[in-house]
Amino acid sequence: MSELTRLRSSTSDPAEADALLAASGGRFAFASEPDAGFSFDVDQIVDPSFSVARYAIGGEWETSGEFEDLCIVNVTGGSYRWEIDGDRADATRSPFLIRPGHDFMCQAVNADIVNIYLSPATLRDVARTTFGDEHLEVVFDAPGTLGPLHSDYMLTAATVAAEYMDAGTFRHPLVRASLFHTLALAALKCFPLSSDPREKDVTPAGQLWRFRRGARFIEDHASLPITVLDVAEAAGATMAQLEAAFRTHASTSARGYLQRVRLSAAHDEIAASGPATDLVELAARWGFADVDRFSRRYRDAYGETPESALLR
Repeated sequence: MSELTRLRSSTSDPAEADALLAASGGRFAFASEPDAGFSFDVDQIVDPSFSVARYAIGGEWETSGEFEDLCIVNVTGGSYRWEIDGDRADATRSPFLIRPGHDFMCQAVNADIVNIYLSPATLRDVARTTFGDEHLEVVFDAPGTLGPLHSDYMLTAATVAAEYMDAGTFRHPLVRASLFHTLALAALKCFPLSSDPREKDVTPAGQLWRFRRGARFIEDHASLPITVLDVAEAAGATMAQLEAAFRTHASTSARGYLQRVRLSAAHDEIAASGPATDLVELAARWGFADVDRFSRRYRDAYGETPESALLR
C-alpha cells in the first residue's frame, strides 16, 4: 500500500461527470436539465487495494450505470433514491452496494456522497482469511445493509475514511492499512452474504500456538503496514480464532496487541527525539491517525503525555 494517486476536479457538464467517473472504473450516464443547477465535485484518493471518494453533486440529476469494483455508497446529505434490479430505496444515511453486473440507477438532488471502492478479488482474499475458507467466494445477496445498526456502522467507517482524507493522515501507510482492514470487514459484516461461513474449533494447544505465531509476527513487522488480517494469515487462524487466542493469552485483541507494540515503538522514538518533533507526524507514522487519542494512550501506558516526554 505505498502508491497513492489523488483526483480533484469539478464540472457543470454531465458528460464531463461521466468521464470523471470513468477514471474510477465507472460507466455512467448523467442526465440533468439545463436549468437544474447541475454541478459535480470529486475528491478521490486511490490506493492499490482500495479507494475513497467524496462527491458533492448539486442540482437535480439522475444517472445509471455500474462500476468495475464493488462500490459502497454512503449518502450523507441531500435527496437520493436508487433502484437496483427492481429493488428501490432511499439512500440518505443508509449505505448500499453497487455490485458489478447489476443494473443501477438513481435520482437525486444536492447529494453529498462518500464512496468506498473495493475490488472483488481483494475482498474475497480478506473473506477467505477472515473465515478460514480458502475456497470461499464473496457473493452479496442484496444491495442494502442487514439493518439500521449495520447502516450506522458502515456510515461511521466511511465518515472516518473521509476525515482521514481531509486531515492528510491517509498518506501514512500504517494508517491506510488499518483503514482498509476496517472498511473491508465492515463490508463483510454489514451486507448480506449468500454463503454461511462457519468457524472451526481449536484445541487449547492450537490456540496457544496461534497466539505465539501471531504475536511474533506483530513484533517482527509492526513498522510495516500490516493489519490483523495479515496476522491471522501468518498465524494460520481465522479472525475469530485469532481474537480468541489473543484474548486468552494477552488479555487484549490482536488489534490491541498491535497498537501496544506500535505505541512502545513510538515511545522509544519520542525518548530519542527533541521538543521540535512533529507529534502529529510521529503518531501517524506509527498508525495513530488521531493524535489526541494517541496522547491519551501514551499517558495511560507511561504516566505522562508525549508532549511532556519530548520536553525532557
